[in-house]
Amino acid sequence: MTDARRYDRANDPYYVVRDEIARHVDDLARRARSGAASATVSAALERDIESARWELDELDRAIAVAERESARYKLDAREIDERKRWSARAREAVDEAMATTRARARAGRANGDGDGDANGTTTRTAGDAGVGEAGFDDHQQLLVRRQDEDLDDISASITRIGQVGLTIGEELASQSKMLEDLDEDVDGVNARLAAAERKMRDVLKKVGLRGQLCVIFFLTVVLFVLFAIAFQ
Repeated sequence: MTDARRYDRANDPYYVVRDEIARHVDDLARRARSGAASATVSAALERDIESARWELDELDRAIAVAERESARYKLDAREIDERKRWSARAREAVDEAMATTRARARAGRANGDGDGDANGTTTRTAGDAGVGEAGFDDHQQLLVRRQDEDLDDISASITRIGQVGLTIGEELASQSKMLEDLDEDVDGVNARLAAAERKMRDVLKKVGLRGQLCVIFFLTVVLFVLFAIAFQ
């Protein structure tokens, strides 16, 4: 892979977004494997997984646009296929994280683990009796950590959107500069054509009708001579 190709990938908005999604998916998989089975934690994790699915949906739409306009974005079929395969693998990882989370939640409910009864009070099973306040504090700290992670994810998403916005702004500025250069070139050509037209009118006025006929006759003779030479 050449240095130019690496530079293009590093500055391609697709790879900026894909790297953010990859980190998000890896974090979800880790949390699904090691997370607690309580209903509150499972619900928060499921919301994050749904957010990752939405991000993948947006990425798939961007890939579809790039496929339709591959010539404009200078993408070959192999690059498009690689992007589709990566999205499919990421979606499988997200689905697996969701299945793991729901399985752990079902296991927690089957074991009598819950966040509260119908009156909103904390429910404790016989197995929880020996945990005491320390276990409750650990649970609260876990929730706080999850909230911090959610805030970090939101911050990362905002940063990613800002980076994509900057890239789009730079692209628009570049295209605007190209249009300005094109307008200047067109103005220059129009000015030269106008000058040539004025000179032609001046010449025709000076030579008069008789001179124009002489010029036409001379050019006709030259044309016949050229035809004769060409078809000998």
